[in-house]
Amino acid sequence: MKVSKKIKKSAIKLELAAREKEEALEELVNLLCDAHRLNNRDEILGAIMRREGRQSTGIGMGLAVPHAKTAVADKLYLCSAISSEGIDFDSVDGEKAQIFFLLVSPIDVSGPHIKALANISRLIKHQEFRSALLACENEKDFIKTVKEAEKKFL
Repeated sequence: MKVSKKIKKSAIKLELAAREKEEALEELVNLLCDAHRLNNRDEILGAIMRREGRQSTGIGMGLAVPHAKTAVADKLYLCSAISSEGIDFDSVDGEKAQIFFLLVSPIDVSGPHIKALANISRLIKHQEFRSALLACENEKDFIKTVKEAEKKFL
């Protein structure tokens, strides 16, 4: 499953306004809901917050992948964002998160959710990919960067 096929330009934000973890999660959920025209913002945010409460999704190397499964999602939805300043996301390596991919999926469908998480994890290991994402000047460049990395690294 190619992450680039799930990203819409309207679901990318090149500079988060948030400076704190909870604000960032709210901003990401708002981005996701607006881009995909999802009406269940509160339920999605609640699912994301509950998942985050169990264990931080700040996986290190400047990446956070907040994700959750919820009954209000009918398929996998994804959004992406950058924080040039970085946000303390309780990452395992103690580094601030600068690159965010938020995923929401239906409760009863695991395949696409797990594949997307795995592919994001594989891509982010490459410094070249992380640097390229942080250097993107527009949403089109962001999608192009993800596509090129998928061809090269997956």
